Amino acid sequence: MGGGDRCPLRSPGHSALRTRKGRRLLMFRRLFAFFAPTPRSAEAWLARMGRGRLRGHEEAAFHAWLEADPAHLPQYESLKALQVQLEDLRGGFEDDLARWRRQPAQAPPLMGRRGLVGGLAAAGLVAVVVTAPLWSDGRGPRLYESLPGQILDVALEDGTQVTLDADSAIDVHLSRGVRQVSLHRGAAYFDVVHDGARPFQVAVGDRQVIVVGTRFVTSLRGDGAEISVLQGRVLVSRPDPGRADTHRGAASLTVGDTAQFRVGDADLVTARADVEAHTAWRRRRLVFRNATLAEVVSAAARYSERPLVAADPRLNEITVTAVLPLDGEGELAQRMASLLPIRVTRDAEGRVLVRAE
Repeated sequence: MGGGDRCPLRSPGHSALRTRKGRRLLMFRRLFAFFAPTPRSAEAWLARMGRGRLRGHEEAAFHAWLEADPAHLPQYESLKALQVQLEDLRGGFEDDLARWRRQPAQAPPLMGRRGLVGGLAAAGLVAVVVTAPLWSDGRGPRLYESLPGQILDVALEDGTQVTLDADSAIDVHLSRGVRQVSLHRGAAYFDVVHDGARPFQVAVGDRQVIVVGTRFVTSLRGDGAEISVLQGRVLVSRPDPGRADTHRGAASLTVGDTAQFRVGDADLVTARADVEAHTAWRRRRLVFRNATLAEVVSAAARYSERPLVAADPRLNEITVTAVLPLDGEGELAQRMASLLPIRVTRDAEGRVLVRAE
């Protein structure tokens, strides 16, 4: 080399390592850029305020937004007041409330047995809160049902908080002597208020989950079911009407345990798992660790405004570790493309075709 410059030799392995580090750095940059856009609406600023203290440039942007239109301050104050009211109803889901948007006018409200849908929704993902009625002695169970793409929060009279995953349904029967829930389909998260005199019972397929006060998630898709415990302890039994002690031999699950079974099958398979990540949908996000892009597309399809189609066999070969927010500006598929190594197109039928970059 001229001028005495020397170029150190680098092995192919070193170059490959630098390439992997570069890709990882690009992924983190995309993730940071996605989570920290400059808010452009009262709802977006309210969501940002809920994520911690503003940085210097964010504070300047917030003041600039307030000064840009005299209507901005009343809009923000109105949403903040509404958030406080909803926090009282929901009993402590502050993180999720800060991310809500006003529900689109075209979305039909759920009435009658499905409950009354609240007037807020996240862009691209409907998120609502329902308050259950007073003690229902003398009545039949009450049905709560979420639509495809919708996550539904239910505040029960006893203080228990329930979150329904997209396309899920439960029956709830609360009385002074019993607390009973039946999961018909989908998945449900329960944050159960302690009441030693009235155990909380959830029927999942042909099993029954019994708790006193805890946090857990149940799912029922087809004939496959799963129970995951985030806090406390639950008992899982297969009731036998022919026996006096119908819950004898029940399986005990504690924090971090999951149990899987098929309806009609006596086997119950238990294991340890990252339950917080596995049930992250209740916080309006999906968490993937070493998952194929095909698995990501399949999981996200439940929350997409349009059908998602894995249109590239390479999606089965590429693995990623990522956090995918389910709420935010724009369609879910476009947000996925900004975060993951994929590209999306739409066909004549309106389906979103996903391919690897």
